[in-house]
Amino acid sequence: MGRKMYDRQGKKTLATEARHYVYKQTRIKSADGEGGFTDSWSAGDMLAAAICPIQARQQNDYKSTGVDATHLIKIRGVIAIDEQNDRFLFGSRIFEILTVEDIEERGIVKVITCKEVR
Repeated sequence: MGRKMYDRQGKKTLATEARHYVYKQTRIKSADGEGGFTDSWSAGDMLAAAICPIQARQQNDYKSTGVDATHLIKIRGVIAIDEQNDRFLFGSRIFEILTVEDIEERGIVKVITCKEVR
């Protein structure tokens, strides 16, 4: 018997899908001098990412669970993402992080549900 050859043609991996580059930004709270705080954002690491718009049907499903999502962003690597204090910058577009899923619970692939801020 011959060796079985695996055909990967037509199948995309995250490495081939991650063709965009986003900047992870972190919120910095600064005192405004009147007892309050103002938010500013520090530019962080540039990450390879796959940015996928959520279809209208999926948006309706997310809204039924109380999440107003517009995009899924997939990243690879051991990268800490804080849902409360991080966001992504893609060109002039800003993506607010809603949820972070650690695929396979290994810390390697994260699927991040985002809302584009307009």
